[in-house]
Amino acid sequence: MPKSEIIIRLYHFFYPVYAAIIFILSLYMIFPDLFVKLGTILFLYLVPPAGKESMVPALVYVFSPRYGIHSTILAALFITIIDTIVAWWTVWNWDLLKYVPVLNVYVKKIDSVVKKKWERHRIMRKFAYAGLALFVAIPFQGSGGFTAALIGRLLAMNQYKIILSVALGSFGGSFLIALLAYFSLWSFKRWGIFAIGGIVILVVVIVVVYLWIRGGKNEDNGNWWSWIHRKPHR
Repeated sequence: MPKSEIIIRLYHFFYPVYAAIIFILSLYMIFPDLFVKLGTILFLYLVPPAGKESMVPALVYVFSPRYGIHSTILAALFITIIDTIVAWWTVWNWDLLKYVPVLNVYVKKIDSVVKKKWERHRIMRKFAYAGLALFVAIPFQGSGGFTAALIGRLLAMNQYKIILSVALGSFGGSFLIALLAYFSLWSFKRWGIFAIGGIVILVVVIVVVYLWIRGGKNEDNGNWWSWIHRKPHR
């Protein structure tokens, strides 16, 4: 490998890491008294199965006593920074993941599933970047910056548009969750146990509807993973 390629490879590998270190130091300088709590939440966000649905409300809870409604913006911004840095590193170094023992299996699985769906759906190809942003916005396990960037690179999408899609999707989804979390906290402070009852009822309804829909799909097609891998009949 030529020396210039080695330098570029090292730059691509370490520069996003350098940006992450700058972010951590900035976090410590701006929020020294909250640094441990914020650092713990952001670290847990990187560890499955934690995701936006749990870590964004945690950030809102930490920020809200001091910043009020503005805590929603801060929480969304911090999650977006994490997703963007992860996507940035993945976009530049995705080809190295095949050498990582655990991740290489994940990469192959994503590659086989995504390419099959990509070939079948023209709409998915036409609105690829918007779909990528929506994928990041929806708080499902594995829908963060890493998987989205990996999908984008496997489909040979423009690397900078991938990062932009991840950033927009991450902020949009995180901000909506943050708003919901903030007003849930506000409702609890105002109405106490009645607010908890309303939230519990809402969650139960959502779970019941989800299980009902999923049950209907399972009766028709089996589980979703089997449906994805099902071969079309000629």
